Amino acid sequence: MTRNKLQLLLLLVASLAMLTACIDSSLANESTTSKENEQALDIDTLIEQAEQALAEAGRLGFEWSVTSPLLEVAHATYKAGNHEQATALFNEVRLQSLLAIEQARYADENWQMLVPVID
Repeated sequence: MTRNKLQLLLLLVASLAMLTACIDSSLANESTTSKENEQALDIDTLIEQAEQALAEAGRLGFEWSVTSPLLEVAHATYKAGNHEQATALFNEVRLQSLLAIEQARYADENWQMLVPVID
């Protein structure tokens, strides 16, 4: 009877492993397809978000010196037809700008820590 339980357990584990592999494969295919559709649909939105975030960082006085040149490279890459690389560049501009905005918020909330304390 122990042998039957062991065989049943091994069968269950093998079935679970095969099911997990099938699910992972299915999710990977769906993920790839949805990412391709998102990239095709969202390049214009991404460009707008990157430019707006950069403008906001500039308005707050925390625009990083490397972000504007990166935006220019992203536009040139997009015009050259390399949309995959342009998407990555626009995304980097957006992320850098969002970090600069976060830096501005942090500085606004914690400016007291920069004031020297004289004992």
